[in-house]
Amino acid sequence: MVKMVETEVECCKIISKDVEDAIILEGSPELGLIGNIIGWLLVEELKMKEIGHIDSKYFPPLAVLYKGKAIHPFRIYSSDNIVLFLSDFIIPPNVTYDMTNAIVNWMERNNSKEIITFNSIVVREKTHVVAGAANSDESLERLGNLDLPILPFGNITGLSGTLLTKSMQKGIAGSCLFAEVLSPYPDPRAAADVINILNKMLGTKIDANPLIKEAEEIESRLKELAQTVQGETESPAYM
Repeated sequence: MVKMVETEVECCKIISKDVEDAIILEGSPELGLIGNIIGWLLVEELKMKEIGHIDSKYFPPLAVLYKGKAIHPFRIYSSDNIVLFLSDFIIPPNVTYDMTNAIVNWMERNNSKEIITFNSIVVREKTHVVAGAANSDESLERLGNLDLPILPFGNITGLSGTLLTKSMQKGIAGSCLFAEVLSPYPDPRAAADVINILNKMLGTKIDANPLIKEAEEIESRLKELAQTVQGETESPAYM
């Protein structure tokens, strides 16, 4: 039986199996839910196994249903030397610092190779370009070799930003991939753009088509809603 190890800090703890020499991915729901959408696709496409979870008394009171079964809202998955930290809720700001320390401590203990986080930038018009940022010159050069535009200035919010800076302090390479979004609403098509870049970085063949189909379904429903609203607006008024 594989031993479950606890990594505990002030207000949260990781209860997980150890996986050495892995690439770490972090998916939490920021604008467009990019990290969360990507995370769920990775679980399905890579047939990842749950190896643990993160717990805290400061987490919101909820459980996540998956195929009818209640699961922990912040889980850890693994497959083929890839470890995914996947959250189904926005990390409370008062937990982010301690959670970052717990994750980076876990990474340091397991000699993790690097960490890749996901985030988004709001644009007025999409070009379907994925931008990047990094925590070291080497990681920045790697993104440049993929012909990704680099964000020269700005802030990286949420868990993905704090993980980049804390992993930098520990000498762990890190990068963040930014999808273009138009609004805070779920954007599977933008997540698919990131998947295509992630495949190049990891040498994987993750199929992004399920996200494209999901995006088409959402766009179709929005179009129907717009037509319905327009029809109601054009209906004659009676006195």
